Amino acid sequence: MFEMYIFGLVVAILVAGNLLLRIFGKKKHQLAFNIVMLLIIFARVSTLGDAYGTYLNAVSVNPFSIFMFALFTSAMLLLNLLAYARARGYGNFALLGAFALTGMYLVASSVSLITIFLGLELMSIPSAFIVLLSRRESLEAATKLFIMASIAIAFLSFAIVLVYGSANSLALQGQQPSSLMYFALVLFIASLGFEASVFPFNVILPDVYQGSAGYATALLGGLNKKVGIAALMQVIILVFISFHIAFTILAVLAVLTMFYGNLVALVQNNFKRMLAYSSISQAGYILIGIAVATQSGIGASIFQIFAHTFMFIGAMSIVAWLENRDRNEISDMIGLYKENRLSAIALTIFMLAMVGMPFTTGFIGKFLIFLSAVNNGLVWLALFGIINSIISVFYYAKVMTAMYTNKLGAYYLKLDRPTLAVIVVCLAVTLVFGIYPQPVIQLVNGAAGYLLGIAA
Repeated sequence: MFEMYIFGLVVAILVAGNLLLRIFGKKKHQLAFNIVMLLIIFARVSTLGDAYGTYLNAVSVNPFSIFMFALFTSAMLLLNLLAYARARGYGNFALLGAFALTGMYLVASSVSLITIFLGLELMSIPSAFIVLLSRRESLEAATKLFIMASIAIAFLSFAIVLVYGSANSLALQGQQPSSLMYFALVLFIASLGFEASVFPFNVILPDVYQGSAGYATALLGGLNKKVGIAALMQVIILVFISFHIAFTILAVLAVLTMFYGNLVALVQNNFKRMLAYSSISQAGYILIGIAVATQSGIGASIFQIFAHTFMFIGAMSIVAWLENRDRNEISDMIGLYKENRLSAIALTIFMLAMVGMPFTTGFIGKFLIFLSAVNNGLVWLALFGIINSIISVFYYAKVMTAMYTNKLGAYYLKLDRPTLAVIVVCLAVTLVFGIYPQPVIQLVNGAAGYLLGIAA
């Protein structure tokens, strides 16, 4: 029991310490503090297995929340390194990121719709300010993000009111079909669909990704989107498990999201914008597993959330490094292999993993998702996923062709240490758990089983 309260205390120290260091400390001291505190939090997460239960009628410690705690903490640690190397004001990112991480923890451990609402708000507002402060030209991107987040939260609030009016409860528990609940379902999918990058609620996200600095884009695509998917997964599984139409809607949205992301990515020239559409298509693959609504399907989706987090952050760390040299277009990738072989090889592996190359986490995630769809009679959904994976090869091939094309006058470019550390960690996770995925598969199956057990 005390493990959870100690965990909460450590998170509070993380926020308060960043506030004080932002005022009185130096940049390097704040980075050291964040690294130490996030490592302590990660270590504390491993002890929460003995503290299963609900606390303060607000949060729950369970296999799902523990896995998400570990994922969000490790990703935020990498983002701190990336921001330290690239941000104009690292102190601002560290403080705002600590608040956003607290919101992510709330979403992952929610036992009520109110906790999800508070968690998403606590994540979205600091994220909008991170985008705003990331670069001088980011006002438009931050404004678009703030407006769409506000609309999404308004829809979410309306949906929560409808659930309370129908069930007289805000708990994340199964509800019976009714006209109010069907309307609430639509509003939940619309509101959480924005956070999760689901088509058609994601149409402005590429503008936001392109208009933000690379480390801010890594936060939005690597973490915020995963929190949105986690929230959508919890609401659909725990509240609407008896609504068969909910999973039909998700299956249709999965197909639309995959095709929208991949087809539009084919015609992009800006590398960051191409990765934005690629990230949208990844949300479609994850939706397939949720639509299957079995332990294998939900577990596969959680695995893909884990896999794409590190693939995206790793790729964006290289994009941010190149962006610092004013190289933003796919044509600017020409000769990268001659300039820095590690970055070119790493970026190649990240993109191939997104396609689903064997011996990477991307392959394991997609294989498990498609297999779960086939085993549950949704062969057509798996087939659409395979087709979209083939489509994605073409726009990734453009980048790889450019990287390995000779460039006259190419000279060696050195990676800074923080960026190098992020690349190495993301590369190691992508390959190690692509070759030996059993430990992660066991964890995600436990998390999926917990969600479905609660729903039943």
